[in-house]
Amino acid sequence: MEKYLQQFAENFFTSLEEQWILFSKQIPSIILAVLIVAIGVLIATKVGQLSRRAIITRTDDPITVNFLTKAIKILLSALFIMYALKIAGLDSIATGILTAAGASAVIIGFAFRDIGENFISGIILSFNRPFNVDETVNIGDIFGKIKNIEFRYTKLRTFDGRDIYIPNSD
Repeated sequence: MEKYLQQFAENFFTSLEEQWILFSKQIPSIILAVLIVAIGVLIATKVGQLSRRAIITRTDDPITVNFLTKAIKILLSALFIMYALKIAGLDSIATGILTAAGASAVIIGFAFRDIGENFISGIILSFNRPFNVDETVNIGDIFGKIKNIEFRYTKLRTFDGRDIYIPNSD
């Protein structure tokens, strides 16, 4: 029994030493990956600020400006994180994250289909602008003045003072 215990201890410490050697060889890659993420987030933030200025010159809609700025920042940050995982030798984790994100997007898309339709329609309305705030419109059987265009709905005020919220997919 003592012989097996001694052999187990030797194998354990040999394996631990081998793992430490492998880990120590990865330390420069890990440090580089952390630097890439830190610098990448800074770059994404700066690009987001620059894009905000460029977008503001093209539209006066704060919702569109905020949405596009955040989307640019998040996408750039995600790209830098995926690249850092690759540098650190964690390609399989990056692949797993992308796979899980894709599957989650499909599941969430089916679960929140109505919200998604309204959201996408709101984005399209923000860019196409078939009508603007304070314009008088007739949507279906509702006649009123547009007070606000959000990503999920458009707020109309009828001439009798009622606020009507119309889903953008309608």
